[in-house]
Amino acid sequence: MQGNSEQLREVFEHFNSVTDELISAYKLLEGQVAELNSKLQRANDELVQKSAANERLAAKLTALLAAMPVGVVELDEAGTVTGVNDAATMLLPDLAEQQSWQLDALLERDAQDGEYLCRGADGSVAFVSVAEVALQGQGSFMLLVDVTHLRQLHEQLAQQAKLASMGRMAASLAHQIRTPLATALLYAANLRRADLPEEARGRFASKIVERLQALESLVQDMLSFVRSGVVGGVQEQIEVNALLQEVALIVQPLLEKKQLDWDVGMSEPAFIQAVRSDLVGALTNLVENACQFCPEHGQVRLDASVQAGQLQLRVANEGEAIAEGLQQQIFDPFFTTRAHGTGLGLAIVKRVVEDMNGAIRYTRDGEMTVFELKLPIAVTAITKGK
Repeated sequence: MQGNSEQLREVFEHFNSVTDELISAYKLLEGQVAELNSKLQRANDELVQKSAANERLAAKLTALLAAMPVGVVELDEAGTVTGVNDAATMLLPDLAEQQSWQLDALLERDAQDGEYLCRGADGSVAFVSVAEVALQGQGSFMLLVDVTHLRQLHEQLAQQAKLASMGRMAASLAHQIRTPLATALLYAANLRRADLPEEARGRFASKIVERLQALESLVQDMLSFVRSGVVGGVQEQIEVNALLQEVALIVQPLLEKKQLDWDVGMSEPAFIQAVRSDLVGALTNLVENACQFCPEHGQVRLDASVQAGQLQLRVANEGEAIAEGLQQQIFDPFFTTRAHGTGLGLAIVKRVVEDMNGAIRYTRDGEMTVFELKLPIAVTAITKGK
């Protein structure tokens, strides 16, 4: 009996010990649960705050998109419209969400400068610039900017610049005409003298013709300049070496008169698209200028070469360098350093070159003064060269 009591006592003691451990573990677990609940509550509060902040930010962005003067179209990765703001709706009233974005079907591209035309129901036309902002793995935004007003300002500025140029031209032309016209009138008045010898009469008549020819040349230069980039002739494909030979024949008498050393450097076979008379006139003008400023027995060169898909033409002479302070003005209309120059020659050359989407610049190459032209090669030139 005593043995059973001892066993029962040991069992109760073990039970109490286990119970104490369970109570301790429960209390510990209860503390951990309380701590986890506290952390969870804090995390939940932070999420609620972030969610509210995100909602406020989304509301601000929505209001900003609605108020923006720039049209915004949101696209998903498949190119489907998922959002359109008010400015975009005004430009594209037929554009709706969930339709496929096809720019060429919505807007007409302007061939002149790459912008797009947006035609309204009332017949009005707006010019729109389109840009895409790609989002990393989230589609993209299409930005539509109405540049109609900016384009009108550019056109007004160009018109004002043209009017200012015309005003300067009129003043310079009046000044240029006055001297040869006064000389011609003086000679013409002398022709009325009854006692004028025949020899003097013929000489005076020649002087009058000479002055009138100078006036005609001046008027032709003026007309060439005021074309404002409108090509007067028909463009054609011109073989470069044939062009150089044509220019060489025209300037040969002037070269012989000044006894200049003349050299023409031919290029590989190439073609350019241009109005032949304009381009021949521009090159002739450059060569004649080179002859005018080249000392007797000096060297004048006309070279052509094809570089990086462009035709490079160089007119060089052994004349003195142009003063650094004047180099920025030599292509300006009516600027000249010659006593009887009109100041339109280089301006016309620059106009012709720019009409061909080319460029011209002045430079020095050793002792040579160089005018360098870069012109685009015609597409068939590449084909024929293969």
